[in-house]
Amino acid sequence: MVNSKDREEVCSTREASKMLGVSLRTIQLWVESGSLKAWKTPGGHRRVSRKSVEGLLAARRFEGIPARENLIEVLVVEDDLALCRLYEATIGRWNIPVRIRTVIDGFDALVAIGAEKPDIMIIDINLPAMDGVALLRKLRQNRDYDDLEILVVTDLDAEEIEKRGGVPKGIPVFLKPAPFGLIQASMQEIASRKLEGCLVRN
Repeated sequence: MVNSKDREEVCSTREASKMLGVSLRTIQLWVESGSLKAWKTPGGHRRVSRKSVEGLLAARRFEGIPARENLIEVLVVEDDLALCRLYEATIGRWNIPVRIRTVIDGFDALVAIGAEKPDIMIIDINLPAMDGVALLRKLRQNRDYDDLEILVVTDLDAEEIEKRGGVPKGIPVFLKPAPFGLIQASMQEIASRKLEGCLVRN
């Protein structure tokens, strides 16, 4: 039987995620890496040491590190709402700490990027309101976004893209359907770098 004192010393993974302001997948990664102490109950439920959660939270507050810093920020720029949902559902199933935002046109994309720069932007350049090629040019002209990884996923063929001026060099272009294998590999690489940096700081 678990007494009240024992309950005070542990918490569920969901409670830990709320305390630290990160996703459940991030908590799982931290447990697996040893950053958080945890164990499984006889019933198979994972319990996390509340003291280790509070210690990590205190370290983050002391260092001024945002709670979401280790998350992979993904911005999907796509006017097909069904495809947006597919991106969210597919990426959400991967064991990667990720936060996904979706917008439907180029103007909203610029606003979203200005508010919080993503790690990866997945964009269909055939957009309403603002041409996607023009958007990419604006971003590549700004050195602040040199480290923004961009993947173009579109139904436009190479000839049509060239008619619009072509995408900036170094940005890969893929025909729909979305290349989820490549997207997953890119996110895993970024997640590994972010998690490693977080563990070093803590």
